[in-house]
Amino acid sequence: MTSQQELTLASMRRSINGRRKKEAEVRRTVRIRPMDPMEKCGKGTSVTQLYRVEERLDQTRINHLVFFDRHGWYCEHGKQCGVVVW
Repeated sequence: MTSQQELTLASMRRSINGRRKKEAEVRRTVRIRPMDPMEKCGKGTSVTQLYRVEERLDQTRINHLVFFDRHGWYCEHGKQCGVVVW
């Protein structure tokens, strides 16, 4: 067995025994505030429900404006945003 293989086996043993450092967990908190769609969007709006979603990932804060109209649920950030599940 070569020395490279021995190092590979040793590193495998360390990960099996749990001695390898774990990645830091990200703390996620979400705050949801209902809003009045008529006040924010106007009288002629088709929006029936409106929410301000504040998402915190450790020190990062992301604000979302999530709304429901005749077509379904949407976020102001579009389809790539993970707040609304498609």
